[in-house]
Amino acid sequence: MSYLANADESNKPYKLEIPGQGTLTGYTFKSSITGEDTTIRFAKVPYALPISAKDRFKIAEPIPDDFDYTGDYGQVGLKCPQPSVPNPVFNYKKSPSKEEIQYVNIFIPTGEAPEGGWPVFFYLHGGWLQYNSPNNVLMDTIDFNAQFENKFILVAPGYRLNMFGFLSSGELLEEDPRASNFGFWDQRIALEWTYKYIKHFGGNPDLVTAGGLSAGGYSLFFQLAYELYHPEEKQIIKQAVFQSNLVYCQPKTIEETQSQFDEICAKLGYTGTGAEKLAKLRELDSSFIEDFIPTLSMHTFRAVTDDKFVPSGLIADLHSGEFTKKMIAKDVKLLIGEADNEPWKYSMLNTPTTKEDLKLQVENYYPAKVIEPLLKVYPDLYKFEDDDPDFQEKLRLVFGDITADGQVYASERGFINQLVKFGYPQEKIYRYRISYRAAFNDAIVPKELKVIHALDFTLWFYYMKQYTEEERKVATAWITPLVDFLNFKDDIDGWKATDYTKLNLLTAEGKIEYIEDTYWARGVEIADEVYKAQL
Repeated sequence: MSYLANADESNKPYKLEIPGQGTLTGYTFKSSITGEDTTIRFAKVPYALPISAKDRFKIAEPIPDDFDYTGDYGQVGLKCPQPSVPNPVFNYKKSPSKEEIQYVNIFIPTGEAPEGGWPVFFYLHGGWLQYNSPNNVLMDTIDFNAQFENKFILVAPGYRLNMFGFLSSGELLEEDPRASNFGFWDQRIALEWTYKYIKHFGGNPDLVTAGGLSAGGYSLFFQLAYELYHPEEKQIIKQAVFQSNLVYCQPKTIEETQSQFDEICAKLGYTGTGAEKLAKLRELDSSFIEDFIPTLSMHTFRAVTDDKFVPSGLIADLHSGEFTKKMIAKDVKLLIGEADNEPWKYSMLNTPTTKEDLKLQVENYYPAKVIEPLLKVYPDLYKFEDDDPDFQEKLRLVFGDITADGQVYASERGFINQLVKFGYPQEKIYRYRISYRAAFNDAIVPKELKVIHALDFTLWFYYMKQYTEEERKVATAWITPLVDFLNFKDDIDGWKATDYTKLNLLTAEGKIEYIEDTYWARGVEIADEVYKAQL
């Protein structure tokens, strides 16, 4: 992964004052398209008190009201500690990291803000909740602000990942009954910080769209649910953008994830009281933990049902219509979509080697009780045996289908179907699918694989450095409706939302078409079976 550049002498400083809390120095950045200053960036602005090893596995504390922000915000922060992935497809390599990840990067258009302030796009990075960073070079609006008249402020938070962000156990609950889903709490604190402070950066706190790709979209589902199930809290999210991820499984309970905590302690030889085990885990070097995680059989750390952040009846409420009632009351507009070959990349991470291993790898995503009913929905799994000469390839393909359906295709179709079934207005749901890829991707991913998971990312923030002029025209036509969406326009020219079983397709040739969703029935069928297994 390539990272955002630090500010240097080519970037002009920009001073911004938060009354009573100091003066921040950000920097202007020039567009690669026009060569003009288009964006002011403030990097690594803290939204919570930093979490270091001694505070590991604790909920972060929000920044106090008397915090002095005076300082230089030109240097980009480090990523959260995370395991490396040997497969070069993912480009998740070991590199400097730091647990103090509680910061946001803010990108502001140059020029005068509109009346009331710029709309705000609060964007959660992806990476399976295990990897990645808000400092991805593709997550900036520098070229975007050179092209589009209507603009927005981008806020990209860091948050804790993998074991640092999603370890859970009874031992942690003994310390604090809220002690789980630390990464989600980081995201929520960052969102509340944005609501409180973005006016000082020229933003409108009442026009916040939250979005994310992959694990960012997964996170967004729970951030949206947090507001739906906590009406007493600030209702910040007015629109939601789910890119290549949604949710159709109730996360495991803390009782179900206890075995993961126990496996960690057993491998490390930790015994004694819960407090003693946690003390030892907090003494570990973060670099050791990065290398240790892949040795676990349950190596993936995800959301847990804790009835503090994630309510226990979430999927049941989605199935019964109660969730939809809350959505109708909140009146949030949605953008939901996908790439045209999601399974391939999913098939390449933690690829199983046997059918038993397949169950284990799927259980790293979902609760044990849904595994058998879920696998039965994939008849191809039962058409080949271990001694087939192409067994490994067939197993990889089925694994990719199962995980891509669960994370994207079936989960999003099930979600949309349940919303509309119980009265959610379909005209508030914009759907898309990306089949277009710029030619430079051919050197990265074979052309015959089409648009794999996250290959569309260069489009969304208009990162045009390797696009030809003709390709940039395609990107501009596709992104223009997104700009209207993020600017809360009632009429969006270029995308349609008149039939929830149709989607806006960016074709391989670069045309925008509104077409029937050929996977609709299959996706809903899979989601319904998974819902049934949980009720």
